[in-house]
Amino acid sequence: MLRFAAVLVLGFAGLGAINPRLAWIYVVFAAAFEAWLAARLRAEGARPAAAGTPPYHFSEEEAAFIGRFRFYFTYPALARDAAGVMAALGLSGLLLAPWLTYRGAYAQAILAGVNLFAVAAFTKRLAPLLTLRIRASKGDQAALRLLGLHDPLWAKIRAGNSGDADPGAPPEAGS
Repeated sequence: MLRFAAVLVLGFAGLGAINPRLAWIYVVFAAAFEAWLAARLRAEGARPAAAGTPPYHFSEEEAAFIGRFRFYFTYPALARDAAGVMAALGLSGLLLAPWLTYRGAYAQAILAGVNLFAVAAFTKRLAPLLTLRIRASKGDQAALRLLGLHDPLWAKIRAGNSGDADPGAPPEAGS
């Protein structure tokens, strides 16, 4: 669904760079996309996953991690595509805001520049590995722990979704 939205963003940014009056298309598209994404994130919520229940048998820490990035774990393909659109919005906004300022389209430039704050906030929720890696590289032990949980957590999710025995499941009684 969102595969070509990043191309649209870049196309609208190009139109805005050519003719500053057309930058309103870029601004409106960015606002509409971010409003849709905010509604999707809000609808998904941030509740932790159920800890210790089949088929996943998440630990409390894993359940809290899933709750923090619920949309990313529930809809990984959609989160990846939306993160691509956010990247296109961020990069085009970084270039478009000064260019529009130079061309005298101050309102569009301000909106494109201020939108970078929204892009940053959405990117943190859609692509948690990026944020966690940056925090871990600065010595954040909690981020390093969450990075260590990420791959085993996805292994549990895949195993639970495929119906295979969960490698993290507690041994059954009587076996």
